[in-house]
Amino acid sequence: MTATRTNSKSRAKAASRSTSNAKSGTRSSGNGPRSGGDRFAGRRHAEERRQGRRKLQLILGLTVVCTLAIGVIGFMNSSWFDVNDIVVAGNNQADPHLIVDASAIEIGQALLEVDLDAAVRNVELVPWVGTATVNRSWTGSIEIVVTERGPSAVLDAGARYALVDDHGRQLEIVDSRPEGFMPVIGIETSGVAGEAAPDIALPVIALLDAIPAEVEQQITAVVVEEEQLYLELAVDGRANFGDGSDLGPKLQALETMLAAVDLTCLSVIDLRVPGAPALTRRPSATESGESVAGESADGAASGTETETTQLTCEN
Repeated sequence: MTATRTNSKSRAKAASRSTSNAKSGTRSSGNGPRSGGDRFAGRRHAEERRQGRRKLQLILGLTVVCTLAIGVIGFMNSSWFDVNDIVVAGNNQADPHLIVDASAIEIGQALLEVDLDAAVRNVELVPWVGTATVNRSWTGSIEIVVTERGPSAVLDAGARYALVDDHGRQLEIVDSRPEGFMPVIGIETSGVAGEAAPDIALPVIALLDAIPAEVEQQITAVVVEEEQLYLELAVDGRANFGDGSDLGPKLQALETMLAAVDLTCLSVIDLRVPGAPALTRRPSATESGESVAGESADGAASGTETETTQLTCEN
């Protein structure tokens, strides 16, 4: 009997300890430290919430920016920002209406729609215009500023005449030859303003620009024959420049020849080799002259009458 009671008590104590351990384990799992998986899951949820807030802020920011941009564009395209005035400056020869038409800018056009680069290209096609700038003001004004070309020569254009600049561009076609320009013989242009003159016009214009004033007074015309350039001289005869190369040395040689050489019966001064100019004369005949009073070395009249001779040049 004693042994039985002891075993029963032992089993009761063991059951009591087991129950106590179970309860203790339950409390530990509920209030003790979390497992690693729970910590990572919590961090992931927090990061997802932060990313969600950032995306929402980004979407709201983009919405505000787009709304403002649409509003600004709409406002800028309203009548408050239309072209109200077009001003042309810098022109003396070019017609301002022609410049405005060439720009393709119209009153009432939205300022944002004005293509400034295209306007510059179009304006520079106007014959008299060399360069152009187009400026836009948000007050509604467009300013077109041009720099004009200048005429360097006058060339034949059928029964009319073309003013041509130093690049060979025909600036204007007129009915009568303008004064102050050296005649050019042997070149004819198309007679269309804005078009280029024939290529041979470029060396001719370069020659005209390079002639010194002292030499220009002794020249009557520039002549082009078979791609060769000639200067017709006031003393009769001509100077052959060949092509348009070495104009400076050739003009210097011509100036020396005109000042230092007897030009009687001159036919051609060949300047094609400027370091060795050659002079060709026309055939001449000697004619007897009438008797005149002779002069001494100092130019005073002597009492002796002498017979003089005169050279006659053949044409």
